[in-house]
Amino acid sequence: MFSKEKIVIRFNRILRNIFFHFFFWFASFLFYAFLTGENQIFKVYLNFLEVDNTYLVMTVLSIFIAVLFSIIDGLFPYRFRRFFPRRLITFFKSILYLASAFILILIAARLPLTTFTETNYTEILNQIPDMNIHFVRFLVYFYVSGFLITLFHEMIRRVGRRNIRNWVFGLLNRPVEQERIFMFVDTKKSTTIAEKLGHKKFSHLVQDVFNDMAVVDNYRGEIYQYLGDGAIISWSIKDGTTRLNCLKAFVAFNRLVQRRSRYYNRRYGFVPEFKAGMHAGKVMVLQVGQIRRDISYNGDTINTAARIESVCNDYRATLLISGELYNMLPENKIFNFRKLDNIKLKGKRRGVDIYTVKVSQRKK
Repeated sequence: MFSKEKIVIRFNRILRNIFFHFFFWFASFLFYAFLTGENQIFKVYLNFLEVDNTYLVMTVLSIFIAVLFSIIDGLFPYRFRRFFPRRLITFFKSILYLASAFILILIAARLPLTTFTETNYTEILNQIPDMNIHFVRFLVYFYVSGFLITLFHEMIRRVGRRNIRNWVFGLLNRPVEQERIFMFVDTKKSTTIAEKLGHKKFSHLVQDVFNDMAVVDNYRGEIYQYLGDGAIISWSIKDGTTRLNCLKAFVAFNRLVQRRSRYYNRRYGFVPEFKAGMHAGKVMVLQVGQIRRDISYNGDTINTAARIESVCNDYRATLLISGELYNMLPENKIFNFRKLDNIKLKGKRRGVDIYTVKVSQRKK
């Protein structure tokens, strides 16, 4: 089912893919021209516009490849990868990447459409340049660039768009203090569900849930960690409080899962429900590890958010937030807040003000 949230997710993903591929392919072509000193292949074989400006040709070529590679990425969605081995998908994507170079050359040749509708294979093959050292070098470079750009794209997805700059330039080698909002999201009755479904089917459920959780990106949320059947989502104070993004993200995630209730009922026999706890405060962010590096947030703020989520069942609440976060939020008519009490959380010396959050009946 295509909801508004799903459409926004896919639209944003497509735009990011196109921008990413355009930037890196344009830089890749510039680097190729710098290394080899050869501009002939851009002026002769890949000249869509029949112009003498190499940089303009590279720009148009990069735009075309960005769209083409975004389409290729779209052919292998996350759910598709569940049913096929990654090595098989990588093989097919590699073939498509290499075929893209030949497709670009044929398009740049501006052959009449009748050439492709008739069995005139000789004319088509004549448009492919001779396999001299220069052309083979370009094909190898094109393939290697496609592989490296895809690898870097996966690294960005792993680390997060907002952390990749700090990670690449080593700005987090020393701990840095930040003030952030954290939300712990957990599946209700997960132990019972796992026992009922079995570990294999339960893992598929977790995949589906985490795919739907991508909706938090529409509200500037950053998925920091996946924890079994739950996750930790983080915002900067500005991003999280603006337009109540941190609260709207959880509501949008629940609403998206409910709208896909037919799918969940058909595949798993029920619709999963979730609970969450939120807190805001200062943390230390740093890069950790030598063999395997990661971005880590440390501090009492994360522990408090986890403790708040853990008491949701005690108060029969779906979403609980701390008093610190409540005081940061702007006035609104979308959510209703009710103060529970100053609660003594496990492992905390001092009590924490806790508020329940519900969507206003008028705004549902």
